[in-house]
Amino acid sequence: MSAQARSPEFDGFFEHAQHGRLAFPWCKACGRMHWYPMPICPHCQAGDISWQAVAGRGEIFSFTQVHHAFDKSRREQLPYVVALVVFEDAPGVQFITNIVDSMFCDIAIGRAVEPVFATSVADQPTVLFRLVDSSRGAST
Repeated sequence: MSAQARSPEFDGFFEHAQHGRLAFPWCKACGRMHWYPMPICPHCQAGDISWQAVAGRGEIFSFTQVHHAFDKSRREQLPYVVALVVFEDAPGVQFITNIVDSMFCDIAIGRAVEPVFATSVADQPTVLFRLVDSSRGAST
C-alpha cells in the first residue's frame, strides 16, 4: 500500500513503524485499543483517537500457510505464513501479519512472536513477525 493509496487513518501506524515501534489506535474516551484504524472508536464511538506504542511481543492466535499467490508479486515468496497475532499489552487487538525467518514446522498457536521492521520496495515501512525462542528469549 503506497502512502498515496492508503487511508489517512493508517498514518500513525506507519510513522511509528518507521521508527521501529509497533503502535495501535487508542481511544482517549474509553481507554481501549483497536485494530483496524478508523476515525471513531469501534467500542464507544468517540472520535478522540491517538496512537499508543506497545512492546510488540505477541502470541500466535491462528495461522495458515499460503501455497497459491493471490498477487503476482508474491509468487516468488511461496509458500508463506499468514498469522493472526494477539498482544498482552493491547487487549482486543488482533493483527494479521506474515511470519518470517521461521520454519513452518516450528509455528504453532500460542508461540511467542516479535515484530520485524523493514522497508518495502516502495520505501514503505512494513511490520512482519518472527518466532521468539522461549527458552532464551531470542528469535528462532
